[in-house]
Amino acid sequence: MHYLPDTEDEDSAAEKFWPEGYKQVIREGVPPYASAQLQADPLINRFYEQQFSEKYPNAASFIDRLANMIAVGAENGADDAFNDIMDSFLYELPLPGTRNYATYLEPEVLSSETVRQLKQTIIDEYGVDDIYTNAYTVGYADRYASLEEYIDWVSRIVISGVKNGANDLLGKIYRAFMAGTPLTPARRRPRRLRTW
Repeated sequence: MHYLPDTEDEDSAAEKFWPEGYKQVIREGVPPYASAQLQADPLINRFYEQQFSEKYPNAASFIDRLANMIAVGAENGADDAFNDIMDSFLYELPLPGTRNYATYLEPEVLSSETVRQLKQTIIDEYGVDDIYTNAYTVGYADRYASLEEYIDWVSRIVISGVKNGANDLLGKIYRAFMAGTPLTPARRRPRRLRTW
């Protein structure tokens, strides 16, 4: 039998991940804001009583579950937006637009304070990232007047992705309500690995 050295520790030490402070902002800001709005909606309580009262001990725990699912959708939407930005870098394309939906489902999931914190966290983390600053220097300096304007645009793209991801998850929740089916699992994605 051939001997294969175990390099797992060295391999994992060499792996580098993208900063994800924005996910902590989402986890802290989205659930309480969405939960407060869901609690005020009598339809949510009706769906709880009709379809979910056997699985959740009370309406508050059901609403908390929905709010946490919405936060997962928001995180995944941010990941999608960052992937679109990286594709732009890779293929030397202009940064994508904000891609806001024409309308969004209720409840609104981002308070103005959460938006402000998200924007600041993205600016702080990615405004000093060598890949993002290098991409600005070699590919975007002629399109944006400053690094600050460029990173501001990156933050707008990501915040749009957050809203879209949360809205997509809300759509799945509402479809489950209407179809009388169990809630779709909401799964966080693994950390985004820096591949270059």
